[in-house]
Amino acid sequence: MTTSETTTSSRKRVRITVTSDSMTASLILFKPPLEDSPITVEEVMAEINNTGVVFGLDRAVVEKCVNEQDFNNPVIIATGKKPQRGEDSKFVYHFNTMAKWTPTEDADGRIDYKNINFIQSVEKDTVLVTKIPPQPGLPGMTVKGKELKGLDGRDFPFNSGANTRVSEDGLKLLATTGGSILFLYNKVSVNQLTVINSDVDFNVGNIDCKGSVRVNGDIKAGFSVKMDGDLEVIGNVEDCDIEVKGNIMVKGGFFGKGEGMMKAGGDVSLKYVEGQKIIGTNIYVGGEIVNSKLLARERVLVKGKKSKIIGGEIRAGKEIRASELGTKAGTATILNVLLDPQLIRKYHATTAELERLVNDEKRIKDAMVALYRLQIDKKLTPDKEKILRQFETFQQELPANRESLLKTKAEIEEELKKFKDTRIIAEKIIYPGVRVQFGIVYRDINEEKQCCKLILEGNQILISEFKE
Repeated sequence: MTTSETTTSSRKRVRITVTSDSMTASLILFKPPLEDSPITVEEVMAEINNTGVVFGLDRAVVEKCVNEQDFNNPVIIATGKKPQRGEDSKFVYHFNTMAKWTPTEDADGRIDYKNINFIQSVEKDTVLVTKIPPQPGLPGMTVKGKELKGLDGRDFPFNSGANTRVSEDGLKLLATTGGSILFLYNKVSVNQLTVINSDVDFNVGNIDCKGSVRVNGDIKAGFSVKMDGDLEVIGNVEDCDIEVKGNIMVKGGFFGKGEGMMKAGGDVSLKYVEGQKIIGTNIYVGGEIVNSKLLARERVLVKGKKSKIIGGEIRAGKEIRASELGTKAGTATILNVLLDPQLIRKYHATTAELERLVNDEKRIKDAMVALYRLQIDKKLTPDKEKILRQFETFQQELPANRESLLKTKAEIEEELKKFKDTRIIAEKIIYPGVRVQFGIVYRDINEEKQCCKLILEGNQILISEFKE
């Protein structure tokens, strides 16, 4: 122990020693001569005060040393408090930073390999990381009462990447756009485009994210893909559910057992479709549509000299077009230019209600005759009398209800006449077995027609020669 100061009584009874850093004070008692009085606690405390020790004193140790007459043995009686560095800034991540992803287990203990949380999506202004500011240092104190300043914690900056920003108070890292989180080498970024360099299968799982996704492989059967951007698939898509708010482009085909659904807020482009369902604004196919159900808000266009629509049901708001429609074998194929889907649904609901009124009118009329007979015979119970009154109300309101429905039906039919520019085009041939529909008007094709265009004229579907 290195000392910087020593105080000793004239008779060398008590010595207080303070280390050079003033963080420790020690007591040594020397045995007094027999003729001297015993060392007292008060005497020791007076020496401690003379030395200037005012902090961290353990009086119990002093008393014990005096009471036990512990001579010539250095005893620590006071300890200073060391200053402490404040905690460095810390970061709380509001997403999973684990590098490895594991399947989840449901309540029954079954492992779900599809719902692996591979892509973590966020919306614009989502808080990605929160900083806990560095803490100020805690002061210390020497045994002589001198305060020692503690060092403040270090302030580390956010390791921010693309599409992120630091809040004005400097305590939050936020996304500047919707997308998927990329956490690499402790850097946080938000990608508007997520690239999956593999198939979407059990190794990747279902995808549900913000932004756009490019799959450099196939999307295998049984998986789902949801996002608010665009989807690009370099390979094929098998039976699966795809729903995006943007556009879909599949460089391969969409096929399987007929259990798939592809839905886009924008356009859908792909090479071929077999046995699947697709919904989009415009649907562009580079080869064949086979036994599929397609619904386009505007157009279904099958391009190429060998483009075909074979079987299934194709619906479009304005145009259906392919080189060949149907097959020589007469495969049942429905081509429906919907005109306005909501208007068509309203028309069908109105006609169904009219049909119901007709059926109810006859049924209720027969029932009322039987009830009137019971009334004449004075056998009409209170319950049946109540039913009779309800039937009478129906009969009274029937003419007005029928008139209202007929008026609505006429208005819809007039509205449907406005869609004169809708068309179905067979650039090469249309085969028997194809039914073409323009809203509520349909026509079955009974013989082959070459290079033709079908349009609605009044209540008839006309076939004319098609010229590019």
